[in-house]
Formats: sequence, structure tokens, C-alpha cells
Amino acid sequence: MPKMNLRLLVSLCHDRTRQFSALAALLTLTACNTPPALTGPAMAASAASPASSAKADTALARPAAAAASRASASASAVPPSPGQPPAFALVIKDARKIEGLFTAWQKDEKVWFELRPEDFDHSFFFSPKLRSGIGEARLFGGMMLPSPRLVQFRRVHNLVQLIAVNDQQVATASTPAARAVAAAISPSLLGSSALASQPHPERKTVLVDASAIFVSDLLGLGPVLQRTYRQNYSFDGRNSAITAVRGKPDLLVLEANNHYASAAIAMPQPGAAPGALAPTTPNGLPDARSLFLGLHYSLARLPAQTMAARPADPRIGHFVSVVDNFSDDLARSPRQRWVNRWRLDKKDPTATLSEPIKPITYWLDRNIPVKYREALTAGVLEWNKAFEKIGFKNAIEVRQQADDADFDTLDAGIASLRWMVNREPAFGAIGPSHVDPRSGEILDADIGIESLSSRSLRNLSSRVLGPDSAAEWAELLQVAGAPGGQPAIGNAAQDGLVCHYADGSGEQLSYALDVLAARGEIEPNSHEAQQFVLAYLKDVAMHEVGHTLGLRHNFRASQAVSARQVIDPLFTRDHAFTGSVMEYAAINLPRSGEEAAAPFQTTLGSYDYWAIEYAYKPISAEQQASELSKIAARSAEPELAFGTDEDHHLGIDPDALQFDLGDDPLAFAARRFDIAQDL
Repeated sequence: MPKMNLRLLVSLCHDRTRQFSALAALLTLTACNTPPALTGPAMAASAASPASSAKADTALARPAAAAASRASASASAVPPSPGQPPAFALVIKDARKIEGLFTAWQKDEKVWFELRPEDFDHSFFFSPKLRSGIGEARLFGGMMLPSPRLVQFRRVHNLVQLIAVNDQQVATASTPAARAVAAAISPSLLGSSALASQPHPERKTVLVDASAIFVSDLLGLGPVLQRTYRQNYSFDGRNSAITAVRGKPDLLVLEANNHYASAAIAMPQPGAAPGALAPTTPNGLPDARSLFLGLHYSLARLPAQTMAARPADPRIGHFVSVVDNFSDDLARSPRQRWVNRWRLDKKDPTATLSEPIKPITYWLDRNIPVKYREALTAGVLEWNKAFEKIGFKNAIEVRQQADDADFDTLDAGIASLRWMVNREPAFGAIGPSHVDPRSGEILDADIGIESLSSRSLRNLSSRVLGPDSAAEWAELLQVAGAPGGQPAIGNAAQDGLVCHYADGSGEQLSYALDVLAARGEIEPNSHEAQQFVLAYLKDVAMHEVGHTLGLRHNFRASQAVSARQVIDPLFTRDHAFTGSVMEYAAINLPRSGEEAAAPFQTTLGSYDYWAIEYAYKPISAEQQASELSKIAARSAEPELAFGTDEDHHLGIDPDALQFDLGDDPLAFAARRFDIAQDL
């Protein structure tokens, strides 16, 4: 504004109040955004005249509000204080939001998950699996991995830790015993990350870099590769990444692709002693120095109400969760054993037969060949007969995963059957599960069936004829996880993962087809041969589903049926020819010229009904001790004979045999000799 106008305005103002108002108006007209500070007489005059002060406030409000708006909009761009993480909004700018148990944010290769204050020091269910593997050494795509089941996020200043909770040694919360247990036994650290952001201004949530925790050798697979192949494999973080993130209200799934590498391959030393363990390499890799393992991590919410635990009884073979509870120092032992079982409650507790509130649902993965789905479904549903005996209608359901489904059957909480195409068969089929260690409640199970099991498994003839060398014995022991060998992943025997029934059954299938083909009773490529394979798959499915329902092996079950009944076609048409599908049963082959009995056990045995009754029968808390004692007391009945892995492998019980039939092992052996001589 020209100087003459300024002088004119000043001359018209004879008191300080009007002089200040005129100056404010001038600054507004000249677009001045920062009025001078009011000090001294000007401030006093302004305060002395309310009317003129109001006019001044109105004039000053507009530029001040604009400045505040700009300051708020650029708050996220303000650099953080030294040593402090950046603002929440700055970190997630342009990131994709994924709703789930935890809200996740993904931008290119970066993934963060958002933790609320109440998420810290709270237990969650952790279920890791191998999404893809190398087809040997039990590193198979679709395998459940043994690991801690309960985890917590803990915050130490600006560091967030993923902690494996000590869930075996416990005591009642907030008691002196609980404090003593916490001081005595440490949890374990699985991974950690510095806070990725300041707290959200409203939600008070913070961001954690998921890659820092999960793109790592969290499960210790590098040492597994080192022990298995005696090579210097190690985790390569630079070429590893999170590849997928999915969320549901009670679930967050992270998929990672881990790279493991060795700069050089060790070779066997010349002159090594015969049978000495020498370096080897994975045979199916294009380059043995490099391999990828796909990891599937599920973090899920634990049941809001812990299931009532059911005490185990050694007279019946269930997988158990072991807890050392130090709450009662008068108890003879702190050790408690709970039956592993699914939560199953009647919709109508007063009805003799009622559907469950939530059935046990098995999903057939979309990778199962179509021609085998019906047989596998039949094997799963066969168990409904045992549940009907204790009052449940349709306790088990089977569903088929659609080709375009938006979930993976490896996700926690989805029991499944999957097809495995491995370079080297290791177990034929496997039925592991993950449980809530607080109660033994089974929360997840994934049955794997190797594709080679449906073929003629001639490569397993060494299991019958015996290995030819010490090296071959060592290899078989290593695969089986037997004493003297090194199981590839964790303690497989302890975790209930070792099950070679499908292996042996596949071998039996091969032998049976050879026998029948040589007699001219069946063509190897005929419809009858295919029916043999389908019956075998139903048998295997029943066995592995039994494991995922909580049942262990029963190698005495063959003693429950007489040798005469085993070969009776009329008896085997409607009855099981062993006491349990958890037995390793031989194919029931006739002598030449005999009428054939049922070759496979495709229905439940008497022991199976008994074991399901003990684990799943609805019983009130007041009657549980007496009712369970009454059920277990039937163990002396011959048809309920039970002997498991320890009884067989350690030679404790000579009746706990694999691949025999009937209560007279010598009679069975004589029949097999006759068949072999005729062949």
C-alpha cells in the first residue's frame, strides 16, 4: 500500500486502540500471515476496550486458523526426535490395509502389523507349517511343524519381542506358586523388532515390522539342514521375503519364502570307515548350494473359554498334553496328563442323539486327485459310527475346497487332508495335530497322504527283505526317527508324528497285487485292481483321521479277533478283522484255492469305539472321575487289547506286533509261507 495511505490511516487514529485496529486491518489487506506480537501498551489498550478487541480477534482468527490447519496436515512429516520411531501415518502412507486378528499393512516387500495395548502380554495360538519343501528328508510341502503353541508379544521400551510361552510348568495365576514358577523357568525368544512407529494418536496402537520377526530362521530349519546333510547351510535373509498376508477376525496368516544356501558343498573324505556318516546333498535340487522353504505362519485367537480338560488313562491310547501344575504342593506329583481331543458339545444336551453345536469338519484340499476323493471321504466319515454310540449325530463332516477358494487348508483352525508329491516317500501318510496345551483341545490338524502310497511301492521291499548294508540301515533309521537316527524335524516320536502305516500298507498292497496277478485272479490295470487301491486309501484315511481325533497306535489290536474269524468271508463282510484301525494290519490274503475274506479293514474295531467313548462322551464335571474310571476298567476285555509304540519298538510286549492278523501269529505266518511258496 502506498506510504500516503499509511500516513492517512495513522493520522485518523487519535487513540491507541483504534491505531491497533487499523494496523490489524492493514496487515490483513496486505496478506500478512504473521501479525506482530502484542506487547506493552498495545496489549494493555486492547484489553481495555472489549469492542475493539473483538474486532481484532476476528481479523486475526482467519490467518491463525489457516496456519493451524497447515501445521496439522504436515504433522506426519515432522522428523521424529532422535532415537524415536516415525509417526504412524508416515509409516503406512500408501500401504494396503489387511483386516484380521491384527490389522496388517503391506507396501511392496514391507509388512507391518498393528498391535493394540491389550495385545501385549496376551497369549495367542501359533501354528507353523511348511508350505513348500524339497520333497525329501521330511521337508515336505504341507507338513505341520512341531513348535511352541502359545506365544505372546512383549514390549521392552521400544523393542517388541515374540515370546514362546512356557506352557508346561504352570500354577494358578496371581499366587505365590505362579511367581515361583515364573522365576524358575524361562520362556524363549522367537524373534524381535524395534517399534516401527509412534503410537496412533487415537487408537494408541503401534506398528511392528513383520519381516524382522518372520523373515528369519524362526523355526531353526537351518540347523536341521546342517544335521541332515552335514553341509554348511544357513539362512539367507537377503533373498527371503514375506510373500502373502491374509486376515480374518480371529486369524492372521503370513507366508514367507526362506532361502537357505551354502557357499560350498562338502565332499566325503577318502578312506572313511565303512558306514561312517558322510556329507550328502538334496538330490532333487538343480543346484545343491541353494534351496527355498516356504513357511506358513498362523497366529490365531485362543478359545475365549478354555475347554474342560479330561484326564488321560494309560490303559487307553490317546495322545496327551502334559502339564506340571505346581498349584497344589500336597499332590503326589505335579504332573497332569490331558487327553488331546476336539471340543464337541451337543446342541440338545438332553437328547439321546443330538447334532453337535460345532461339528469336526475335515476339508479335502483341492490338490487331491478327483478319483481318490470319494474313498478318502468315506474313510473320514466312518468315524461317525463311534460318535453315534455316545450320542452325537453327524459329529464329523467332510467338505471339498473349491479351486478358487480364498483360504489355504494350512490355515489354523482348518482340519484337512492334503496330497503330497514327494521325491522320496517317508511315511506314506501322516496325521499330526496342534493343540491348546492348557486343556488338550485340538485346534488344528493336517493329514498328509503321499502320492506314492497309491502306487505299487516296490521301492519299499527293503522293509521286508532287510537292508543290505550298515549305511542303508542308518538311512532307514534316520527317516524313521528311530534310536540311532536323527529325525529331520524336531523330535518326531515325541510329537506323535511318526506313523509308517501307509508305508507298510502300500508294501502289502504291492505284494497282494503281485500274488493275485500271478494267480490270474486280477489284472494289474483292471477295475478290480483300482478298487483295491481305493479300499487301501479308505483304510489309510481311517487310520490317520484316528490320529487327528487323538488316538495313538494299537499294535495289540490284531489279538482281538480269532485266527478263524480273520479268514471267514461272512464275518469280515460286516466286522473288522482287528480290534482297531489304529493297528498296522496286513492285507488279509487267502491261500490259493480258499474263498477270499475282506482284504482291507474298512470299518472300525471294538477298541476304536471304546477309545472315542473315553475321550468324547459327554460327562458332567461331578461325574467325570467315576464315569471315566468305569469306562477304563473295561481294559481287561479281550476285544479291547491295547499296546502302543513303546510296547512294540522296545520289545516290551511280544503281542504288540505289526502286520500280523489274528490271535495266533504262528498260524498267520504259516499262511503267508504257503502263499509265498505258491507264488
